[in-house]
Amino acid sequence: MLAIPLFLPIFIYLNQFASLSWGEESAQVLARESLRGYVQTSSDANGRIVAGQVIAVVGAKMGLSPKEIDSISISIECSKSPCISASSTIRNEIRIHLDSGRIVSAIAQEHLSPWH
Repeated sequence: MLAIPLFLPIFIYLNQFASLSWGEESAQVLARESLRGYVQTSSDANGRIVAGQVIAVVGAKMGLSPKEIDSISISIECSKSPCISASSTIRNEIRIHLDSGRIVSAIAQEHLSPWH
C-alpha cells in the first residue's frame, strides 16, 4: 500500500512523454504531407497555398485543436529559385505550439528529379 504513491511520478512522466511523442509525430506527418502537396504544384505561390491547405485539413483530421493549427509555422527553403524546378531540393520545417505549452518541430525534404 505504501508503494503506490511512489509510482505516481512514473505515471506523470509517462503521460507527459506520450503527449510529447504524439506532438512530434503530428509535426512529422504535417511536414511530410505539406511538402508533398507543395512539390505537386506548378509554381511556388501555388505550392505555399496548397501546403497551408494540407496543414489545415490534415491537422484537423489528426486531432489538433484549432489553436494549435493556427500556431503552426512553416518554413520552406530551396536550393534553386524558383523552388519548383529541375534538380531542386526543397526543405520544409514545421513548428507547432501545443496546447500543453510545448513547441515541437519537424523537417521534411524532397529532391525534384532533373526531368521535372
